[in-house]
Amino acid sequence: MFRLMIVDDESSVVDGLADTIAWERIGISTVFKAYSGIEALELLQTHSIDIVISDICMPQMGGLELLQMIRTHWRRIKTIVLSGHAEFDYAKEAMALGTSDYLLKPVSDNELLERVGQSVSQLLLEQESSATLERARLALQANLPMLRSELLNQLLQGMKYAPDKLAEQLSLLHMEQVLGRPAALMIARLEDRLAEQNYYHTSIMEYAIGNMAEEIFSDRFSLWPCKDVHGYLVFLVIPQETKQPHDAAEAGTEEQLKHLAAQLQLNVNRYLKGTISVLIGGWGTFPEDVGKLYQDALLSMRRHIGSQSDLFVYVSEEEEQLPVRALQKLYEPPLLVHLMESGSWVQAEQKLLAIMEELTRERTSSQEHVQEALFFIYASFSTYAHKNGRELSAMLGSGLANISGMLPGCTMTSLKNWSLQALSMVRQSTENTARSDRSHVVGRIQRFIREHLAEDISLQAIADYMYMHPVHISRVFKLETGINVSDYVLRLKMEKAVELLADHKLKNFEVALKLGYQNPNYFFKVFKKYYSVTPQEYRINLEAKG
Repeated sequence: MFRLMIVDDESSVVDGLADTIAWERIGISTVFKAYSGIEALELLQTHSIDIVISDICMPQMGGLELLQMIRTHWRRIKTIVLSGHAEFDYAKEAMALGTSDYLLKPVSDNELLERVGQSVSQLLLEQESSATLERARLALQANLPMLRSELLNQLLQGMKYAPDKLAEQLSLLHMEQVLGRPAALMIARLEDRLAEQNYYHTSIMEYAIGNMAEEIFSDRFSLWPCKDVHGYLVFLVIPQETKQPHDAAEAGTEEQLKHLAAQLQLNVNRYLKGTISVLIGGWGTFPEDVGKLYQDALLSMRRHIGSQSDLFVYVSEEEEQLPVRALQKLYEPPLLVHLMESGSWVQAEQKLLAIMEELTRERTSSQEHVQEALFFIYASFSTYAHKNGRELSAMLGSGLANISGMLPGCTMTSLKNWSLQALSMVRQSTENTARSDRSHVVGRIQRFIREHLAEDISLQAIADYMYMHPVHISRVFKLETGINVSDYVLRLKMEKAVELLADHKLKNFEVALKLGYQNPNYFFKVFKKYYSVTPQEYRINLEAKG
Protein backbone atom coordinates (compact mmCIF):
# COMPACT_ATOMS: atom_id res chain seq x y z
CA MET A 1 0.00 0.00 0.00
CA PHE A 2 1.23 3.50 -0.89
CA ARG A 3 0.82 6.98 0.63
CA LEU A 4 -0.54 10.00 -1.21
CA MET A 5 -0.38 13.74 -0.42
CA ILE A 6 -2.71 16.35 -1.93
CA VAL A 7 -1.46 19.96 -1.95
CA ASP A 8 -3.69 22.96 -2.75
CA ASP A 9 -4.35 26.31 -1.10
CA GLU A 10 -8.07 25.75 -1.64
CA SER A 11 -9.10 23.64 1.32
CA SER A 12 -12.31 22.53 -0.39
CA VAL A 13 -10.27 20.96 -3.20
CA VAL A 14 -7.96 19.13 -0.81
CA ASP A 15 -10.72 17.89 1.49
CA GLY A 16 -12.96 16.90 -1.39
CA LEU A 17 -10.33 14.84 -3.16
CA ALA A 18 -8.96 13.30 0.03
CA ASP A 19 -12.26 12.33 1.64
CA THR A 20 -14.57 11.38 -1.23
CA ILE A 21 -12.43 9.26 -3.57
CA ALA A 22 -11.97 5.53 -2.90
CA TRP A 23 -8.18 5.64 -2.99
CA GLU A 24 -7.85 2.19 -1.45
CA ARG A 25 -9.09 0.70 -4.74
CA ILE A 26 -5.74 1.50 -6.38
CA GLY A 27 -3.49 0.67 -3.42
CA ILE A 28 -3.44 3.99 -1.55
CA SER A 29 -3.61 3.39 2.20
CA THR A 30 -3.06 6.92 3.55
CA VAL A 31 -3.89 10.38 2.19
CA PHE A 32 -2.13 13.43 3.66
CA LYS A 33 -3.56 16.94 3.31
CA ALA A 34 -1.43 20.05 2.79
CA TYR A 35 -2.92 23.51 2.28
CA SER A 36 0.33 25.18 1.20
CA GLY A 37 3.70 24.28 -0.25
CA ILE A 38 5.33 25.00 3.12
CA GLU A 39 3.01 22.58 4.91
CA ALA A 40 3.67 20.00 2.19
CA LEU A 41 7.43 20.25 2.81
CA GLU A 42 6.92 19.69 6.54
CA LEU A 43 4.90 16.55 5.83
CA LEU A 44 7.54 15.31 3.40
CA GLN A 45 10.22 15.77 6.06
CA THR A 46 8.32 13.78 8.68
CA HIS A 47 6.45 11.10 6.72
CA SER A 48 7.17 8.58 3.98
CA ILE A 49 5.10 9.70 0.97
CA ASP A 50 5.01 8.02 -2.44
CA ILE A 51 2.80 10.22 -4.65
CA VAL A 52 2.12 13.98 -4.54
CA ILE A 53 -0.75 15.75 -6.31
CA SER A 54 -0.11 19.49 -6.30
CA ASP A 55 -1.63 22.73 -7.54
CA ILE A 56 0.61 25.17 -9.45
CA CYS A 57 -0.36 28.62 -8.16
CA MET A 58 -0.12 28.84 -4.38
CA PRO A 59 1.08 31.67 -2.08
CA GLN A 60 4.56 31.62 -0.48
CA MET A 61 5.68 28.48 -2.30
CA GLY A 62 4.23 27.63 -5.71
CA GLY A 63 3.71 24.14 -7.09
CA LEU A 64 6.69 24.34 -9.43
CA GLU A 65 9.00 25.27 -6.56
CA LEU A 66 7.59 22.37 -4.56
CA LEU A 67 8.21 20.03 -7.52
CA GLN A 68 11.81 21.25 -7.68
CA MET A 69 12.29 20.50 -3.96
CA ILE A 70 10.81 17.02 -4.40
CA ARG A 71 13.01 16.33 -7.41
CA THR A 72 16.08 17.40 -5.41
CA HIS A 73 15.42 15.61 -2.11
CA TRP A 74 12.87 12.84 -2.81
CA ARG A 75 13.53 11.61 -6.35
CA ARG A 76 11.55 8.39 -5.91
CA ILE A 77 8.28 10.29 -5.29
CA LYS A 78 5.82 10.42 -8.21
CA THR A 79 4.31 13.87 -8.79
CA ILE A 80 1.09 14.86 -10.55
CA VAL A 81 0.06 18.46 -11.26
CA LEU A 82 -3.62 19.33 -10.89
CA SER A 83 -4.07 22.93 -12.00
CA GLY A 84 -6.64 25.36 -13.24
CA HIS A 85 -4.11 26.84 -15.66
CA ALA A 86 -3.79 25.40 -19.15
CA GLU A 87 -0.71 27.44 -20.13
CA PHE A 88 1.80 25.34 -22.07
CA ASP A 89 4.77 26.89 -20.25
CA TYR A 90 3.49 25.62 -16.91
CA ALA A 91 3.03 22.12 -18.28
CA LYS A 92 6.41 22.19 -20.00
CA GLU A 93 8.23 23.26 -16.82
CA ALA A 94 6.36 20.70 -14.72
CA MET A 95 7.33 17.91 -17.13
CA ALA A 96 10.95 19.09 -17.04
CA LEU A 97 10.82 18.67 -13.26
CA GLY A 98 9.85 15.02 -13.67
CA THR A 99 6.11 15.22 -13.01
CA SER A 100 4.23 12.12 -14.15
CA ASP A 101 1.08 13.90 -15.31
CA TYR A 102 -0.49 17.34 -15.80
CA LEU A 103 -4.25 17.46 -15.22
CA LEU A 104 -6.64 20.40 -15.55
CA LYS A 105 -9.37 21.24 -13.05
CA PRO A 106 -12.04 20.11 -12.84
CA VAL A 107 -11.19 16.44 -13.21
CA SER A 108 -13.49 13.46 -12.70
CA ASP A 109 -12.89 11.01 -9.89
CA ASN A 110 -12.43 8.12 -12.31
CA GLU A 111 -9.86 9.98 -14.40
CA LEU A 112 -7.89 11.00 -11.31
CA LEU A 113 -7.99 7.44 -9.99
CA GLU A 114 -6.76 6.15 -13.35
CA ARG A 115 -3.84 8.60 -13.52
CA VAL A 116 -2.77 8.02 -9.90
CA GLY A 117 -3.16 4.28 -10.50
CA GLN A 118 -0.60 4.56 -13.30
CA SER A 119 1.88 6.08 -10.83
CA VAL A 120 1.14 3.24 -8.40
CA SER A 121 1.93 0.73 -11.15
CA GLN A 122 5.21 2.50 -11.88
CA LEU A 123 6.15 2.36 -8.21
CA LEU A 124 5.42 -1.37 -8.09
CA LEU A 125 7.59 -2.00 -11.11
CA GLU A 126 10.40 0.06 -9.64
CA GLN A 127 10.20 -1.90 -6.41
CA GLU A 128 10.47 -5.20 -8.23
CA SER A 129 13.52 -4.16 -10.21
CA SER A 130 15.01 -1.78 -7.70
CA ALA A 131 18.72 -1.18 -7.92
CA THR A 132 18.66 -0.68 -4.17
CA LEU A 133 17.40 -4.21 -3.66
CA GLU A 134 20.08 -5.50 -5.99
CA ARG A 135 22.78 -3.65 -4.05
CA ALA A 136 21.38 -5.05 -0.82
CA ARG A 137 21.49 -8.56 -2.29
CA LEU A 138 25.10 -8.09 -3.35
CA ALA A 139 26.01 -6.65 0.05
CA LEU A 140 24.38 -9.64 1.75
CA GLN A 141 26.31 -11.99 -0.49
CA ALA A 142 29.60 -10.25 0.25
CA ASN A 143 28.95 -10.33 4.00
CA LEU A 144 27.57 -13.86 4.24
CA PRO A 145 30.63 -15.28 6.07
CA MET A 146 30.49 -12.53 8.70
CA LEU A 147 26.70 -12.83 9.13
CA ARG A 148 26.89 -16.61 9.41
CA SER A 149 29.66 -16.27 11.98
CA GLU A 150 27.60 -13.83 14.06
CA LEU A 151 24.57 -16.13 14.05
CA LEU A 152 26.57 -19.19 15.08
CA ASN A 153 28.27 -17.17 17.82
CA GLN A 154 24.87 -16.13 19.20
CA LEU A 155 23.71 -19.75 19.23
CA LEU A 156 26.90 -20.86 20.98
CA GLN A 157 26.38 -18.23 23.68
CA GLY A 158 22.83 -19.47 24.29
CA MET A 159 20.75 -17.00 22.29
CA LYS A 160 17.25 -18.44 21.89
CA TYR A 161 15.37 -18.12 18.60
CA ALA A 162 11.80 -19.15 17.88
CA PRO A 163 11.94 -22.06 15.38
CA ASP A 164 10.32 -20.04 12.58
CA LYS A 165 12.65 -17.08 13.17
CA LEU A 166 15.73 -19.28 13.14
CA ALA A 167 14.54 -21.01 9.97
CA GLU A 168 14.04 -17.57 8.39
CA GLN A 169 17.55 -16.48 9.41
CA LEU A 170 19.11 -19.67 8.09
CA SER A 171 17.23 -19.37 4.80
CA LEU A 172 18.44 -15.79 4.39
CA LEU A 173 22.01 -16.99 4.95
CA HIS A 174 21.56 -20.03 2.65
CA MET A 175 22.13 -22.39 5.61
CA GLU A 176 18.69 -24.01 5.91
CA GLN A 177 20.17 -27.45 5.15
CA VAL A 178 21.73 -27.66 8.65
CA LEU A 179 18.39 -27.78 10.50
CA GLY A 180 17.86 -31.09 12.27
CA ARG A 181 21.24 -32.46 11.13
CA PRO A 182 23.78 -34.29 13.33
CA ALA A 183 26.73 -32.06 14.16
CA ALA A 184 29.87 -31.85 16.27
CA LEU A 185 31.97 -28.90 17.36
CA MET A 186 35.67 -28.53 16.60
CA ILE A 187 37.64 -25.82 18.42
CA ALA A 188 41.05 -24.57 17.25
CA ARG A 189 43.11 -22.28 19.48
CA LEU A 190 45.94 -20.25 17.90
CA GLU A 191 49.09 -20.43 20.03
CA ASP A 192 52.66 -19.23 20.37
CA ARG A 193 53.74 -17.25 17.29
CA LEU A 194 50.25 -17.20 15.78
CA ALA A 195 48.72 -15.77 18.95
CA GLU A 196 51.42 -13.16 19.52
CA GLN A 197 50.91 -11.23 16.26
CA ASN A 198 48.95 -8.01 15.91
CA TYR A 199 45.27 -7.98 15.08
CA TYR A 200 45.81 -7.60 11.34
CA HIS A 201 48.18 -10.55 11.00
CA THR A 202 46.13 -12.68 13.39
CA SER A 203 43.05 -12.08 11.23
CA ILE A 204 45.01 -13.21 8.16
CA MET A 205 46.11 -16.39 9.96
CA GLU A 206 42.53 -17.11 11.08
CA TYR A 207 41.32 -16.64 7.51
CA ALA A 208 44.06 -18.95 6.23
CA ILE A 209 43.25 -21.64 8.81
CA GLY A 210 39.55 -21.41 7.90
CA ASN A 211 40.34 -21.89 4.21
CA MET A 212 42.71 -24.74 5.03
CA ALA A 213 40.03 -26.48 7.11
CA GLU A 214 37.44 -26.03 4.36
CA GLU A 215 39.76 -27.63 1.83
CA ILE A 216 40.69 -30.56 4.09
CA PHE A 217 37.13 -31.36 5.26
CA SER A 218 35.14 -30.58 2.08
CA ASP A 219 34.88 -34.17 0.78
CA ARG A 220 33.26 -35.56 3.92
CA PHE A 221 31.96 -32.62 6.00
CA SER A 222 30.41 -29.19 5.76
CA LEU A 223 31.97 -26.59 8.05
CA TRP A 224 30.27 -23.55 9.61
CA PRO A 225 33.02 -21.42 11.22
CA CYS A 226 33.05 -18.50 13.65
CA LYS A 227 35.37 -16.80 16.11
CA ASP A 228 33.98 -16.97 19.64
CA VAL A 229 34.28 -14.56 22.56
CA HIS A 230 37.43 -16.37 23.80
CA GLY A 231 39.24 -15.85 20.51
CA TYR A 232 38.90 -19.53 19.56
CA LEU A 233 38.05 -20.64 16.03
CA VAL A 234 34.91 -22.75 16.38
CA PHE A 235 33.65 -24.98 13.57
CA LEU A 236 30.24 -26.61 13.47
CA VAL A 237 31.03 -29.88 11.66
CA ILE A 238 28.20 -31.56 9.71
CA PRO A 239 28.57 -34.86 7.80
CA GLN A 240 27.77 -34.66 4.11
CA GLU A 241 25.50 -37.72 4.41
CA THR A 242 22.21 -37.45 6.27
CA LYS A 243 22.83 -39.56 9.38
CA GLN A 244 21.99 -39.56 13.04
CA PRO A 245 24.95 -39.17 15.43
CA HIS A 246 25.18 -42.87 16.33
CA ASP A 247 24.92 -43.83 12.65
CA ALA A 248 27.78 -41.46 11.95
CA ALA A 249 29.90 -43.25 14.53
CA GLU A 250 29.05 -46.69 13.07
CA ALA A 251 30.01 -45.58 9.57
CA GLY A 252 33.43 -44.46 10.75
CA THR A 253 32.58 -40.78 10.49
CA GLU A 254 34.05 -40.02 13.90
CA GLU A 255 37.35 -41.63 12.96
CA GLN A 256 37.38 -39.66 9.72
CA LEU A 257 36.68 -36.45 11.64
CA LYS A 258 39.58 -37.10 14.03
CA HIS A 259 41.89 -37.91 11.12
CA LEU A 260 41.03 -34.70 9.23
CA ALA A 261 41.31 -32.54 12.36
CA ALA A 262 44.78 -33.97 13.01
CA GLN A 263 45.66 -33.21 9.39
CA LEU A 264 44.56 -29.59 9.91
CA GLN A 265 46.83 -29.30 12.93
CA LEU A 266 49.79 -30.68 10.95
CA ASN A 267 49.15 -28.39 7.96
CA VAL A 268 49.03 -25.29 10.15
CA ASN A 269 52.40 -26.27 11.58
CA ARG A 270 53.88 -27.08 8.17
CA TYR A 271 52.55 -24.21 6.03
CA LEU A 272 51.87 -21.40 8.52
CA LYS A 273 54.83 -22.21 10.79
CA GLY A 274 52.67 -22.06 13.88
CA THR A 275 50.89 -24.27 16.40
CA ILE A 276 47.25 -24.77 17.29
CA SER A 277 45.52 -26.98 19.82
CA VAL A 278 42.47 -28.77 18.48
CA LEU A 279 39.52 -30.19 20.40
CA ILE A 280 36.65 -32.22 18.95
CA GLY A 281 33.47 -32.34 21.02
CA GLY A 282 30.65 -34.85 21.18
CA TRP A 283 27.76 -35.20 18.75
CA GLY A 284 24.35 -33.59 18.90
CA THR A 285 21.56 -32.24 16.73
CA PHE A 286 21.42 -28.70 15.33
CA PRO A 287 20.23 -26.36 16.74
CA GLU A 288 18.91 -27.72 20.05
CA ASP A 289 22.20 -29.25 21.25
CA VAL A 290 24.64 -26.56 20.08
CA GLY A 291 24.74 -24.57 23.32
CA LYS A 292 25.43 -27.62 25.48
CA LEU A 293 28.03 -28.99 23.05
CA TYR A 294 29.84 -25.66 23.22
CA GLN A 295 29.82 -25.44 27.03
CA ASP A 296 31.04 -29.05 27.29
CA ALA A 297 33.81 -28.30 24.77
CA LEU A 298 34.94 -25.23 26.73
CA LEU A 299 35.04 -27.28 29.91
CA SER A 300 37.21 -29.86 28.15
CA MET A 301 39.49 -27.09 26.83
CA ARG A 302 40.04 -25.87 30.39
CA ARG A 303 40.55 -29.34 31.87
CA HIS A 304 42.47 -31.21 29.17
CA ILE A 305 44.41 -28.45 27.37
CA GLY A 306 44.63 -25.51 29.76
CA SER A 307 47.82 -23.52 29.24
CA GLN A 308 49.58 -26.26 27.27
CA SER A 309 50.02 -25.91 23.51
CA ASP A 310 49.97 -28.06 20.37
CA LEU A 311 47.56 -30.63 21.87
CA PHE A 312 44.83 -32.67 20.22
CA VAL A 313 41.82 -33.77 22.32
CA TYR A 314 38.76 -35.82 21.41
CA VAL A 315 35.94 -35.60 23.95
CA SER A 316 34.07 -38.79 24.78
CA GLU A 317 30.30 -38.65 24.50
CA GLU A 318 29.96 -40.02 28.03
CA GLU A 319 28.78 -37.05 30.04
CA GLU A 320 30.46 -36.55 33.35
CA GLN A 321 28.07 -35.56 36.10
CA LEU A 322 29.71 -32.52 37.67
CA PRO A 323 29.01 -31.96 41.37
CA VAL A 324 28.21 -28.26 40.82
CA ARG A 325 26.18 -26.94 37.92
CA ALA A 326 26.96 -23.53 36.37
CA LEU A 327 24.25 -20.92 35.95
CA GLN A 328 23.19 -20.35 32.34
CA LYS A 329 20.43 -17.72 32.24
CA LEU A 330 22.61 -15.02 33.81
CA TYR A 331 25.07 -15.13 30.91
CA GLU A 332 22.88 -16.01 27.94
CA PRO A 333 22.41 -13.13 25.49
CA PRO A 334 20.82 -10.71 25.57
CA LEU A 335 22.34 -9.79 28.93
CA LEU A 336 20.29 -7.93 31.53
CA VAL A 337 22.37 -4.74 31.17
CA HIS A 338 21.93 -4.78 27.37
CA LEU A 339 18.16 -5.13 27.71
CA MET A 340 18.07 -2.11 30.02
CA GLU A 341 20.31 -0.08 27.72
CA SER A 342 17.96 -0.75 24.79
CA GLY A 343 14.91 0.22 26.85
CA SER A 344 13.48 -3.32 26.67
CA TRP A 345 12.04 -3.23 30.18
CA VAL A 346 9.47 -6.01 29.74
CA GLN A 347 12.16 -8.33 28.38
CA ALA A 348 14.47 -7.31 31.24
CA GLU A 349 11.83 -8.37 33.77
CA GLN A 350 11.35 -11.65 31.89
CA LYS A 351 15.12 -12.16 32.03
CA LEU A 352 15.11 -11.75 35.81
CA LEU A 353 12.21 -14.17 36.18
CA ALA A 354 14.04 -16.72 33.99
CA ILE A 355 17.12 -16.38 36.23
CA MET A 356 15.00 -16.93 39.34
CA GLU A 357 13.30 -19.92 37.74
CA GLU A 358 16.69 -21.51 36.99
CA LEU A 359 17.81 -20.95 40.56
CA THR A 360 14.83 -22.94 41.86
CA ARG A 361 15.76 -26.04 39.85
CA GLU A 362 17.44 -29.01 41.44
CA ARG A 363 21.25 -28.76 41.73
CA THR A 364 21.18 -24.98 41.22
CA SER A 365 19.97 -23.73 44.57
CA SER A 366 23.09 -23.37 46.68
CA GLN A 367 23.86 -20.21 48.63
CA GLU A 368 26.81 -19.59 46.31
CA HIS A 369 24.54 -19.61 43.25
CA VAL A 370 22.14 -17.15 44.87
CA GLN A 371 25.01 -14.83 45.78
CA GLU A 372 26.49 -15.16 42.27
CA ALA A 373 23.15 -14.07 40.82
CA LEU A 374 22.91 -11.20 43.33
CA PHE A 375 26.39 -9.88 42.47
CA PHE A 376 25.79 -10.19 38.74
CA ILE A 377 22.40 -8.44 38.84
CA TYR A 378 23.76 -5.72 41.14
CA ALA A 379 26.69 -5.20 38.77
CA SER A 380 24.27 -4.92 35.84
CA PHE A 381 22.26 -2.20 37.62
CA SER A 382 25.45 -0.36 38.64
CA THR A 383 26.90 -0.51 35.12
CA TYR A 384 23.65 0.83 33.66
CA ALA A 385 23.52 3.68 36.19
CA HIS A 386 27.16 4.66 35.62
CA LYS A 387 26.75 4.61 31.82
CA ASN A 388 23.95 7.13 32.32
CA GLY A 389 26.15 9.35 34.48
CA ARG A 390 24.34 8.49 37.72
CA GLU A 391 25.15 6.78 41.00
CA LEU A 392 23.04 3.67 41.54
CA SER A 393 21.89 5.07 44.88
CA ALA A 394 20.43 8.06 43.00
CA MET A 395 18.24 5.67 41.02
CA LEU A 396 17.32 3.17 43.73
CA GLY A 397 17.63 5.19 46.89
CA SER A 398 20.34 4.51 49.47
CA GLY A 399 18.35 1.72 51.18
CA LEU A 400 17.72 -0.38 48.08
CA ALA A 401 21.19 0.27 46.63
CA ASN A 402 22.96 -1.02 49.77
CA ILE A 403 22.94 -4.83 49.54
CA SER A 404 25.49 -5.49 52.28
CA GLY A 405 22.72 -6.48 54.67
CA MET A 406 21.37 -9.06 52.22
CA LEU A 407 24.61 -11.01 51.74
CA PRO A 408 24.82 -13.18 54.90
CA GLY A 409 21.41 -14.83 54.51
CA CYS A 410 20.30 -13.94 50.98
CA THR A 411 17.46 -16.24 49.91
CA MET A 412 15.71 -16.86 46.64
CA THR A 413 12.69 -14.91 47.85
CA SER A 414 14.67 -11.88 49.01
CA LEU A 415 16.75 -11.89 45.82
CA LYS A 416 13.66 -12.01 43.62
CA ASN A 417 11.85 -9.26 45.53
CA TRP A 418 14.93 -7.01 45.57
CA SER A 419 15.83 -7.47 41.89
CA LEU A 420 12.29 -6.84 40.59
CA GLN A 421 11.85 -3.81 42.85
CA ALA A 422 15.25 -2.45 41.81
CA LEU A 423 14.44 -2.95 38.11
CA SER A 424 11.17 -1.06 38.56
CA MET A 425 12.99 1.83 40.27
CA VAL A 426 15.68 1.96 37.56
CA ARG A 427 13.01 2.05 34.86
CA GLN A 428 11.05 4.77 36.64
CA SER A 429 14.19 6.87 37.15
CA THR A 430 15.15 6.45 33.46
CA GLU A 431 11.70 7.42 32.20
CA ASN A 432 11.58 10.44 34.52
CA THR A 433 14.94 11.58 33.15
CA ALA A 434 13.74 11.06 29.57
CA ARG A 435 10.61 13.12 30.24
CA SER A 436 12.71 15.85 31.80
CA ASP A 437 15.06 15.85 28.80
CA ARG A 438 12.12 15.99 26.37
CA SER A 439 10.59 18.83 28.35
CA HIS A 440 13.87 20.75 28.16
CA VAL A 441 14.14 20.16 24.39
CA VAL A 442 10.53 21.23 23.78
CA GLY A 443 11.06 24.30 25.96
CA ARG A 444 13.98 25.38 23.77
CA ILE A 445 11.91 24.76 20.62
CA GLN A 446 9.02 26.85 21.97
CA ARG A 447 11.39 29.65 22.97
CA PHE A 448 12.96 29.65 19.48
CA ILE A 449 9.52 29.82 17.87
CA ARG A 450 8.39 32.72 20.08
CA GLU A 451 11.60 34.64 19.38
CA HIS A 452 11.29 34.14 15.59
CA LEU A 453 7.53 34.44 15.25
CA ALA A 454 7.90 37.32 12.79
CA GLU A 455 9.86 35.05 10.44
CA ASP A 456 8.93 32.17 8.19
CA ILE A 457 9.45 29.40 10.75
CA SER A 458 9.97 25.99 9.14
CA LEU A 459 10.57 22.62 10.74
CA GLN A 460 13.99 22.54 9.06
CA ALA A 461 14.93 25.92 10.57
CA ILE A 462 14.05 24.60 14.05
CA ALA A 463 15.99 21.40 13.39
CA ASP A 464 19.05 23.39 12.29
CA TYR A 465 18.88 25.48 15.45
CA MET A 466 18.55 22.39 17.67
CA TYR A 467 21.12 20.32 15.71
CA MET A 468 18.54 17.56 15.40
CA HIS A 469 16.77 15.78 12.56
CA PRO A 470 13.38 17.29 11.58
CA VAL A 471 11.63 13.94 12.11
CA HIS A 472 12.99 13.73 15.68
CA ILE A 473 11.95 17.34 16.36
CA SER A 474 8.42 16.61 15.14
CA ARG A 475 8.01 13.41 17.15
CA VAL A 476 9.46 14.76 20.39
CA PHE A 477 7.29 17.87 20.20
CA LYS A 478 4.12 15.85 19.50
CA LEU A 479 4.96 13.36 22.27
CA GLU A 480 5.46 16.10 24.84
CA THR A 481 2.72 18.59 23.87
CA GLY A 482 0.16 16.49 22.01
CA ILE A 483 0.16 18.82 18.98
CA ASN A 484 2.27 19.24 15.84
CA VAL A 485 4.93 21.94 15.56
CA SER A 486 3.01 23.58 12.72
CA ASP A 487 -0.16 23.73 14.85
CA TYR A 488 1.79 25.34 17.69
CA VAL A 489 3.32 27.94 15.34
CA LEU A 490 -0.10 28.71 13.89
CA ARG A 491 -1.64 29.11 17.33
CA LEU A 492 1.05 31.56 18.45
CA LYS A 493 0.77 33.54 15.21
CA MET A 494 -3.00 33.79 15.53
CA GLU A 495 -2.79 34.82 19.20
CA LYS A 496 -0.22 37.46 18.26
CA ALA A 497 -2.44 38.54 15.36
CA VAL A 498 -5.32 39.24 17.76
CA GLU A 499 -2.97 41.31 19.91
CA LEU A 500 -1.70 43.32 16.92
CA LEU A 501 -5.17 43.87 15.44
CA ALA A 502 -6.17 45.66 18.65
CA ASP A 503 -3.66 48.37 17.70
CA HIS A 504 -5.62 50.64 15.33
CA LYS A 505 -2.43 52.28 14.11
CA LEU A 506 -1.45 49.10 12.30
CA LYS A 507 -3.06 48.27 8.99
CA ASN A 508 -4.09 44.69 8.28
CA PHE A 509 -1.25 44.10 5.79
CA GLU A 510 1.25 45.46 8.36
CA VAL A 511 -0.03 42.92 10.89
CA ALA A 512 0.52 40.19 8.29
CA LEU A 513 4.12 41.32 7.70
CA LYS A 514 4.86 41.43 11.44
CA LEU A 515 3.76 37.79 11.65
CA GLY A 516 6.02 36.68 8.82
CA TYR A 517 3.32 36.46 6.13
CA GLN A 518 4.73 38.06 2.99
CA ASN A 519 1.41 37.57 1.22
CA PRO A 520 -1.31 39.44 3.18
CA ASN A 521 -4.09 37.59 1.32
CA TYR A 522 -2.74 34.30 2.60
CA PHE A 523 -2.71 35.72 6.14
CA PHE A 524 -6.35 36.82 5.74
CA LYS A 525 -7.31 33.32 4.59
CA VAL A 526 -5.47 31.62 7.47
CA PHE A 527 -6.96 34.04 10.03
CA LYS A 528 -10.49 33.44 8.77
CA LYS A 529 -10.02 29.69 8.82
CA TYR A 530 -8.77 29.89 12.43
CA TYR A 531 -11.30 32.41 13.85
CA SER A 532 -14.15 32.13 11.27
CA VAL A 533 -13.92 35.89 10.63
CA THR A 534 -11.57 38.03 8.54
CA PRO A 535 -9.10 40.38 10.29
CA GLN A 536 -11.26 43.34 9.28
CA GLU A 537 -14.43 41.70 10.61
CA TYR A 538 -12.59 40.93 13.84
CA ARG A 539 -11.66 44.62 14.21
CA ILE A 540 -15.23 45.72 13.57
CA ASN A 541 -16.51 43.31 16.22
CA LEU A 542 -13.81 44.54 18.61
CA GLU A 543 -14.87 48.16 18.10
CA ALA A 544 -18.53 47.26 18.61
CA LYS A 545 -17.72 45.62 21.94
CA GLY A 546 -15.52 48.54 22.97
